[in-house]
Amino acid sequence: MTTSIQPTDSPDTAVGFGFAEIAYLIRRFDTDSARKSAQVLRLEEEVQSDPICIAGSSSLLGRGFASVDDDLDLEGPAVPTAYALSRADRWTEISLVDGEKTDTVVHVESDKVSLLMQPRTLSTWFVFAQDPEVDGADAELSIIEEHTRTHPGGTAFIRVRTISAEDHLLIRPDNGGWAVAKVVDPATDVAETTGLDTAGLLIRIRETRGDGVS
Repeated sequence: MTTSIQPTDSPDTAVGFGFAEIAYLIRRFDTDSARKSAQVLRLEEEVQSDPICIAGSSSLLGRGFASVDDDLDLEGPAVPTAYALSRADRWTEISLVDGEKTDTVVHVESDKVSLLMQPRTLSTWFVFAQDPEVDGADAELSIIEEHTRTHPGGTAFIRVRTISAEDHLLIRPDNGGWAVAKVVDPATDVAETTGLDTAGLLIRIRETRGDGVS
């Protein structure tokens, strides 16, 4: 597939994809990033299923997200979505906890396109394009801040994965600031740091992501 990455929607506009469509987009590319995307999105079996991927390609074609020439060519928002999933170098799963309910956002970052993906009913995914003017760590902090504004008792857990490494951070509001923690050893207590301001929390998020921190 020849890909020219152009924004197709504003960052605030969600595009819905069925799980079969996402599985097909991942399967198109034989890359380590595509395989990791399948793992992170828990679609490994679906990506290996011929009937599911055929259904996904047919659905994309019927929705105008693909066209047929000599091969099936992706169109519209399917192009940047496939690009990010097949070339990502970082996947951050953000779990937003409120009482007994947990919402999830998966932040998929590649060199040219970054996506925010939310699972919804019937195994569908809402896909948002991350504003390219916004740094990845800042985007994640904004999601966490909005969650705790809406749910004052809410907490968050971020799990950052690359092809070969993984890290995590637990986050909770703490008397007008923030507390963070890591599980160093499942058999021991959580190592928690309290009294962080927003700038301090952002530094911890950057460290967890593996960003350079100045």
